[in-house]
Amino acid sequence: MDCRGYDFFYISMIMRTIFFFLALFCVFGSAFAQMLPGAKPVATNMMDSTGKPLLMDFSINLTGIEDANMPYSVFSQRPLMLYYFSPLCPYCRKSYPDIQQIAKEYEQKGLASIAVSVGGVEKREILIFMKQHKAAIPFFQDSEQEFAKKYGDKYVPRLYLISPDRKVTRYTAFEQNNLKDIRADIEKLPGISK
Repeated sequence: MDCRGYDFFYISMIMRTIFFFLALFCVFGSAFAQMLPGAKPVATNMMDSTGKPLLMDFSINLTGIEDANMPYSVFSQRPLMLYYFSPLCPYCRKSYPDIQQIAKEYEQKGLASIAVSVGGVEKREILIFMKQHKAAIPFFQDSEQEFAKKYGDKYVPRLYLISPDRKVTRYTAFEQNNLKDIRADIEKLPGISK
């Protein structure tokens, strides 16, 4: 009796299984890595297609949640910390209190802070999030997804530090024990008093 057919079948199944788990790791690995304790904040100085620093566009249409008439552009003249989130995201719920604490710490030193919700969620969900977290910073919604198209990477939460010269640094992970790195980067922003 010839067993070569069975050998090929089992090797093929093993290879498919390995490929499947490798594909899962590639697709979801970075998202899971962000949730691990001790994950280092990943800071990226954002660049445009020519390799020049990507500048924040303060003309993007963001809708104020509590004050619909507040333009996003009022934050263009000073250092800005922008928290991009979804009110339905568990990791966003977990990380927001730390972000709000940093906002409070650096407000007197010149840092402006806002939160911007992804588009596609109801205003009611954002208001619930704000109430649950006793939000102390202005909230906006990316209703037309202009911000997401220009600065997003399809994941939330994200933290953006924007310098007065409009250069953008994006953070893709921030755990409790690594928030000191974000604070250190805020201290280096032009316009932050010592």
